[in-house]
Amino acid sequence: ALCQLQDRVPAFPNEKATELIERELGMAASTVFSSISENPVAAASLGQVYKGVLKSSGEEVAIKVQRPNVLEDIALDMHLIRSVGGPLRKLANLNTDIVGTVDDWGRCFVDELD
Repeated sequence: ALCQLQDRVPAFPNEKATELIERELGMAASTVFSSISENPVAAASLGQVYKGVLKSSGEEVAIKVQRPNVLEDIALDMHLIRSVGGPLRKLANLNTDIVGTVDDWGRCFVDELD
């Protein structure tokens, strides 16, 4: 269910995606790509993907664009979950390291974004 929810995230505006692509490239996208799909071919919780064609080789490539502010959003979510982990563990008498698990999740998310 969570995987389906993460894959049903609406796309963010194409103009913002173009801005992010160009910021990462340090130049206009048209300098590197002969074409980029008008709309994303996929959108998920961490970002979206466009189809592009490299000017230099004509090779078709996937252009992955991170969702704006995703790292900050994940950091806040992890902080909030982490802050209730200890009390929840005591309250529910759980034999699980909730804080450690959340820390592991956080590391995985950051690795995925990097």
